[in-house]
Amino acid sequence: MSDDLELAALLGEAPKTPDPGFRFDVLALTAERARRRDARQRAFRTTVLFALVGLIFPLAHAFRLGLAQLQPLLLVAGVLCLAYVLALWTLEGPRAVLARSRAVLRGRL
Repeated sequence: MSDDLELAALLGEAPKTPDPGFRFDVLALTAERARRRDARQRAFRTTVLFALVGLIFPLAHAFRLGLAQLQPLLLVAGVLCLAYVLALWTLEGPRAVLARSRAVLRGRL
Protein backbone atom coordinates (compact mmCIF):
# COMPACT_ATOMS: atom_id res chain seq x y z
CA MET A 1 0.00 0.00 0.00
CA SER A 2 2.60 2.54 -1.02
CA ASP A 3 0.83 4.00 -4.05
CA ASP A 4 -1.91 6.62 -3.60
CA LEU A 5 -3.91 5.09 -6.45
CA GLU A 6 -3.85 1.70 -4.74
CA LEU A 7 -5.00 3.33 -1.53
CA ALA A 8 -7.67 5.25 -3.44
CA ALA A 9 -9.07 1.95 -4.67
CA LEU A 10 -9.72 1.07 -1.03
CA LEU A 11 -11.33 4.40 -0.21
CA GLY A 12 -13.00 5.18 -3.53
CA GLU A 13 -11.43 8.54 -4.37
CA ALA A 14 -7.89 9.67 -5.10
CA PRO A 15 -6.36 12.93 -3.87
CA LYS A 16 -5.18 15.50 -6.38
CA THR A 17 -1.71 15.62 -4.80
CA PRO A 18 0.12 13.20 -2.50
CA ASP A 19 -1.46 13.64 0.91
CA PRO A 20 -0.34 12.01 4.17
CA GLY A 21 -3.77 12.67 5.66
CA PHE A 22 -5.31 10.65 2.85
CA ARG A 23 -3.10 7.68 3.68
CA PHE A 24 -4.10 7.90 7.32
CA ASP A 25 -7.79 8.07 6.37
CA VAL A 26 -7.47 4.97 4.20
CA LEU A 27 -5.67 3.01 6.91
CA ALA A 28 -8.24 4.11 9.51
CA LEU A 29 -11.09 3.10 7.19
CA THR A 30 -9.63 -0.33 6.43
CA ALA A 31 -8.97 -0.92 10.15
CA GLU A 32 -12.58 0.04 10.95
CA ARG A 33 -13.85 -2.34 8.25
CA ALA A 34 -11.74 -5.15 9.69
CA ARG A 35 -13.05 -4.46 13.21
CA ARG A 36 -16.64 -4.49 11.95
CA ARG A 37 -16.09 -7.72 10.03
CA ASP A 38 -14.57 -9.39 13.09
CA ALA A 39 -17.42 -8.15 15.29
CA ARG A 40 -20.00 -9.54 12.85
CA GLN A 41 -18.22 -12.91 12.79
CA ARG A 42 -18.12 -13.05 16.60
CA ALA A 43 -21.79 -12.09 16.84
CA PHE A 44 -22.74 -14.72 14.25
CA ARG A 45 -20.72 -17.40 16.04
CA THR A 46 -22.28 -16.52 19.40
CA THR A 47 -25.79 -16.49 17.96
CA VAL A 48 -25.34 -19.86 16.28
CA LEU A 49 -23.84 -21.39 19.42
CA PHE A 50 -26.69 -20.25 21.65
CA ALA A 51 -29.28 -21.27 19.07
CA LEU A 52 -27.80 -24.77 18.92
CA VAL A 53 -27.72 -25.01 22.70
CA GLY A 54 -31.34 -23.85 22.81
CA LEU A 55 -32.37 -26.51 20.29
CA ILE A 56 -31.00 -29.43 22.31
CA PHE A 57 -33.92 -29.73 24.71
CA PRO A 58 -36.78 -29.31 22.19
CA LEU A 59 -35.15 -31.85 19.87
CA ALA A 60 -34.63 -34.27 22.75
CA HIS A 61 -38.28 -33.86 23.72
CA ALA A 62 -39.32 -34.49 20.11
CA PHE A 63 -37.37 -37.77 20.15
CA ARG A 64 -38.96 -38.64 23.50
CA LEU A 65 -35.70 -38.48 25.42
CA GLY A 66 -36.00 -37.53 29.06
CA LEU A 67 -33.46 -35.90 31.32
CA ALA A 68 -32.37 -39.34 32.56
CA GLN A 69 -31.28 -40.33 29.04
CA LEU A 70 -29.75 -36.93 28.27
CA GLN A 71 -27.78 -36.55 31.47
CA PRO A 72 -24.73 -38.64 30.40
CA LEU A 73 -24.57 -36.85 27.03
CA LEU A 74 -24.84 -33.43 28.64
CA LEU A 75 -22.18 -34.37 31.18
CA VAL A 76 -19.76 -35.44 28.44
CA ALA A 77 -20.51 -32.27 26.45
CA GLY A 78 -19.89 -30.14 29.55
CA VAL A 79 -16.59 -31.86 30.30
CA LEU A 80 -15.44 -31.42 26.69
CA CYS A 81 -16.37 -27.73 26.74
CA LEU A 82 -14.54 -27.25 30.03
CA ALA A 83 -11.45 -29.02 28.66
CA TYR A 84 -11.55 -26.79 25.56
CA VAL A 85 -11.81 -23.62 27.65
CA LEU A 86 -9.00 -24.72 29.96
CA ALA A 87 -6.81 -25.59 26.97
CA LEU A 88 -7.38 -22.14 25.46
CA TRP A 89 -6.73 -20.52 28.82
CA THR A 90 -3.46 -22.45 29.12
CA LEU A 91 -2.37 -21.53 25.60
CA GLU A 92 -3.28 -17.86 25.86
CA GLY A 93 -2.27 -17.32 29.46
CA PRO A 94 0.33 -14.83 30.65
CA ARG A 95 3.25 -17.08 29.72
CA ALA A 96 1.66 -18.89 26.76
CA VAL A 97 4.14 -21.77 26.74
CA LEU A 98 2.18 -23.61 24.07
CA ALA A 99 1.36 -20.53 22.01
CA ARG A 100 2.29 -22.27 18.75
CA SER A 101 -0.36 -24.93 19.38
CA ARG A 102 -3.10 -22.29 19.53
CA ALA A 103 -3.95 -22.74 15.85
CA VAL A 104 -4.83 -26.38 16.44
CA LEU A 105 -7.68 -25.47 18.80
CA ARG A 106 -8.93 -22.49 16.85
CA GLY A 107 -11.55 -23.37 14.27
CA ARG A 108 -13.72 -21.38 11.94
CA LEU A 109 -17.39 -22.02 11.40
